[in-house]
Amino acid sequence: MNSNNTFAFREWVLFLYAWNYLFAPLLTYFVYFNDVDYPMKIGADQYFSLIIPGFLLFFIGMYAFKSNIFKQSFSEIREYSVPNESMLKSAVFIGVLLKLFSGALPTSLSFVFYLFSQIRFIGAFSLFNVSPRKYYFYVILVLGIEFYHSIITAMFHDSIMWFVFFLLFYTYVKKPSIPTKIIGLSVFIFLILMVQFLKGEYRQSTWTGERKAGLKTAIELSQKNTNDNILTNENNVRGTLNRSNQAWILASTINNMDTYKDFQGMNNVIIYLEAALLPRFLAPNKITSGNQGHFNKFSGHEIGENTSMGLGIFADGYIAYGTFGLWIFGLILGLIFSLSFKLVERWSNISPFYIMFLLPMLNYATRPDCETQTTINQISKSILMFGGLVWLTKNRFSLKSSTSASLILRESRAIKKLVGISKNETKALENSIRIRQLLGKNK
Repeated sequence: MNSNNTFAFREWVLFLYAWNYLFAPLLTYFVYFNDVDYPMKIGADQYFSLIIPGFLLFFIGMYAFKSNIFKQSFSEIREYSVPNESMLKSAVFIGVLLKLFSGALPTSLSFVFYLFSQIRFIGAFSLFNVSPRKYYFYVILVLGIEFYHSIITAMFHDSIMWFVFFLLFYTYVKKPSIPTKIIGLSVFIFLILMVQFLKGEYRQSTWTGERKAGLKTAIELSQKNTNDNILTNENNVRGTLNRSNQAWILASTINNMDTYKDFQGMNNVIIYLEAALLPRFLAPNKITSGNQGHFNKFSGHEIGENTSMGLGIFADGYIAYGTFGLWIFGLILGLIFSLSFKLVERWSNISPFYIMFLLPMLNYATRPDCETQTTINQISKSILMFGGLVWLTKNRFSLKSSTSASLILRESRAIKKLVGISKNETKALENSIRIRQLLGKNK
């Protein structure tokens, strides 16, 4: 309801965790108990007595450090973007090229290039903020490529996350009415149900070689199977619930650890830190992302080499120290996110433009199914990479910089053309920039 007045990134993260760890298991225990593919391995009383305090501590951690980053003025971001349109366009195309050719890169470099390729979203969203009518194509381009890649690989998490990020961004910038939001939310729910309904059949058809992976196959299956009754019937809703299975993984891990009492203390955390922070030439035997052996050892389940599941932060906490560990790890994760918000807020003191780095920085790390090592890996590498980009580009995006001021003044006619302000208003804008430059202020 308040998403016109705040960039609802933090709320979206909390919703994801609430859905996976609270709402989905609630339905599993009390509505579909006998009809789910992933039955819970522990009783409802034990599960909720563990996860509710853990979630509340995660919530407290998320809000531990006060931050104004989610209420930044996107009109100010537009002011910095206008004189740097050529750079933003270059960011889009460089990111797209890295995305298209990432499969040819060595495994040791793939994650770094995956992170850097996401500058395409920063460029596209920023250009859209400058002029939606002029630059909507860039948003369609980056989201379309992401969706097409999801169809080819039958992995839809990235495309859904970036689609949601754009909706949050669009809502905060354009401030649509409540009816428009309701319509948008309804369309989004419809699309999620459709993806969930088609995903199983699509994977079975393409991974077995029966059909070729691609848009044509997806459309054919949609036309064959999709209608309102199928999408919203109980089986499809239950299938969507089954795939929100982090609670099942947590419950299975709790059951396994209670059975064997093989609590690890900080051993796994050290392994995760080694995998996330040390390059492979210093730690050649470090575990890789999606390591099945780690999951199989502690969850009490066996998954094949072509299947990837993450234990999640709460399960890793229980593996370490039992109940106390689950609660403390939840709090620590919330604090890590909160500190990340503060760091990006510090970058925004140089220029409000840099709050855009929050999206690629936490895109993967904030997913409930993300492995703890991957969360540490993404945040640590993002701090170095995007912090480096802030340092390299601050002369173009900071009003304290003579380079930035001269760029903005030189592009004042472009501003006039894009936003339709008068000649006098353009002159006033130039004077305002000069005054800010003399005062040495950011805002």
